[in-house]
Amino acid sequence: MPRIPFDNNLPLPLDGSIATMETLFRAMAQRPQLTEHTMRLVTAAMREGTIEPQLKELLAVRVSQVNHCYY
Repeated sequence: MPRIPFDNNLPLPLDGSIATMETLFRAMAQRPQLTEHTMRLVTAAMREGTIEPQLKELLAVRVSQVNHCYY
């Protein structure tokens, strides 16, 4: 049983873009202000800007490897 209850009413995109992070976002949904700011950060970092999305994804994978994290 998780220590932080999940918000199962949180609307998530159906395109699978955050499927690997769904648990994190459902836990953060307990604090809507935190979730709102985090989603803005994720959108700015991963979906906007001039760097190609493929390169951003490769960087995310590499950071996970360096930190011995599952991505």
